[in-house]
Amino acid sequence: MRSLGWRDASSAELPPEILDWQVRLRRWTMEERDGAPHAGVAPLLVVRHPGVGPGVAVHGIICGLLPRADLLDAKTREFRAIYEEERSRGTRAIYDRGIVYLRDYYRSADGFDRSSITTLLPTDAPAVAALRLDPTCALVFYVFELEATAEESRYRCVQVSGRAALHESGPVYDNVWWHNTLFHGMVEDHVVVQFRAERADATGWGNFSPL
Repeated sequence: MRSLGWRDASSAELPPEILDWQVRLRRWTMEERDGAPHAGVAPLLVVRHPGVGPGVAVHGIICGLLPRADLLDAKTREFRAIYEEERSRGTRAIYDRGIVYLRDYYRSADGFDRSSITTLLPTDAPAVAALRLDPTCALVFYVFELEATAEESRYRCVQVSGRAALHESGPVYDNVWWHNTLFHGMVEDHVVVQFRAERADATGWGNFSPL
């Protein structure tokens, strides 16, 4: 295991075991659960919130992965093309085509950005308001399936700490928005939170050990 340490967020990367797990887990959900999200892609987002409890607030989110920078625009176009080609046939056709696409999309971690995790939230969400004031935050991945048969879904408790950037337009926003549209339809008044990792630690059973 290695520690990311505290460093410039623009140069930090997720530990390979975290990104690889996220990609494998998503492929598993496409193949075994027809895309139904697993707890492993729904971390808790911890934001600073003075005056609330210990000074932080915790929000459940569904997180996503960005393609590598050189693939970002092309993948966005592919998401959009699936939606536009299938929308006359209805939401189920869009969903089914999206699942088929993502089974191959999540084939390897090599095609993904190793520095960030994303989510799409309403512009007026309390978590977004907190991040506008202070972008320092953490993602806590907690999977408690001690008897899981699939390696992807077995017990994990990991905290990834870093800073968030908010996108209301631009290439990152477009990619996340079109990906979300395949499965949830078009949404308005949302912002993309791009979380850049600075440190990752295993926190299970009261530990706090660098990854």
